[in-house]
Amino acid sequence: MVHKKLFRKEPPLDLVNTILRSTGLLGIEDLRWFTKDELILTGHEEWLPLLEAYYLPCKASRFFHGVLDGARVITIFRHILRPYGYDIHVQERLYKEHKHTLYQIQPDNPFRDLSGVSMTVDFN
Repeated sequence: MVHKKLFRKEPPLDLVNTILRSTGLLGIEDLRWFTKDELILTGHEEWLPLLEAYYLPCKASRFFHGVLDGARVITIFRHILRPYGYDIHVQERLYKEHKHTLYQIQPDNPFRDLSGVSMTVDFN
């Protein structure tokens, strides 16, 4: 996969967790499914200028200027989670004859060891 250059410098993990918490999630390791409608979009005035400083100017004008809706917040989530090995997974479900799109934060490689312990396997 080709890595697209979005940031001048990657946003720190503390800022990423602050953004996720301000939108109603528990942080980067929150495994709950959510919809765009469940996101809290009222606290973005505090974190939006902080995050915008990390983006390249041409990308910041594209993603931060205009109406901040659920779809744009999901896109921003994808950007800020990717450097830390996480992504937003999407699933569509039919409930009472209406299609709903559900999102979940998941590791890019779900089978990797997240504890930080290095493991060596010897088959001798």
